[in-house]
Amino acid sequence: MLKEIFSTIAAEIENYLLVKGLATKVKIGAPIGKASPNNMVYLAMQEYGIDPFLKNHGPTINEEGPGIPNYSHLISFYLLPVSSKYNTRLQLIETIVELFETKPFFQLMIGSVEFELSISMKTVTTNTYEQFWLAQQQPPQPVVFYQARVSAL
Repeated sequence: MLKEIFSTIAAEIENYLLVKGLATKVKIGAPIGKASPNNMVYLAMQEYGIDPFLKNHGPTINEEGPGIPNYSHLISFYLLPVSSKYNTRLQLIETIVELFETKPFFQLMIGSVEFELSISMKTVTTNTYEQFWLAQQQPPQPVVFYQARVSAL
């Protein structure tokens, strides 16, 4: 399921960047070692969990009796634009933020089940940001963090 979710997010970003005249590939996964100086955006998972309690939904009911309770996948991820030009990195981030501001909901089919993907910007503290770059073992550069809730419809 995670593969399909990240593939959907990557495809949506690539399509939007193309429409905006920024033909850029989105690569799923963190950059390994020194990232390529070519225009590229890395999309990688930061955290993953499951929220078993949805306030607006009770357990599903089917003909055989109580079904599996509804739940949502909670995913935190980051988008790291890579380019030899700093201004290009900023433009990529600005365009990605614009995409998720104008279109925060996506639908995807996995097998015969339809899911809703709701994406919002994740606020990170300065300490979290610094720890992120220490873990990456790279100098700080523009990056945006998002969270997504994936729920079955």
